[in-house]
Amino acid sequence: MKKSLKEHVNFIENILQKENNSFDWSALSDFNRTQIGFFQHERLVHLLITLFFGLIFFGSVITELFLMNLGILIISIILLIVLPFYVWHYFVLENSVQKLYELEKEIAKHLNNNLV
Repeated sequence: MKKSLKEHVNFIENILQKENNSFDWSALSDFNRTQIGFFQHERLVHLLITLFFGLIFFGSVITELFLMNLGILIISIILLIVLPFYVWHYFVLENSVQKLYELEKEIAKHLNNNLV
């Protein structure tokens, strides 16, 4: 997913740097908005997964405090190791989608300049 986002951002940035007035900015905007929709969906799924893992981790820690069970302690440690990776992945998705919003604004500027 990170690779797809990076490729898409690079693709849009390369087109924006060329400053081609005869370019079909409307089609680029439509394409970019479609990609934003896909990445927003992915972001939502990863938010839910991250929240789920966070709640499971929190529940396992609370359970460990009351039961003092070695199995639950091992599960808590595994979740403690895995959870930061989910948070990092969600962080990357969130920032990348925000970058796509900014690129869409740049595309809109070109689209408006060609209409005038």
